Amino acid sequence: MVGTRVVGKKGQVTIPKEIREKFGLKDGKRVIFEIRRDEIVMRPEKSGEDYINELTSVIKKKLEAPEPAELKRLYYR
Repeated sequence: MVGTRVVGKKGQVTIPKEIREKFGLKDGKRVIFEIRRDEIVMRPEKSGEDYINELTSVIKKKLEAPEPAELKRLYYR
C-alpha cells in the first residue's frame, strides 16, 4: 500500500485508515520511527504483553515433541 500525505506545520501526518486498522493503531498507541538509509520506517511499539506472547509461542513450539513411545516407534522403524 502506498499513500501520499502532507506534513503539517507541526510536523504531523495523518496515517491512512487502512494502515491504522491493519496495525491496530488506536488513539494513544505508541509508534517507533527508524531511519534506514534514505527511508523513514514507522512501526507499532510492542508492549510487554506482545513480547511475552512471542516468547511463549516459541517455547511451546520447542516443547512440542513426540511422546516417548512415539520416539521409540520412529527410532525402530
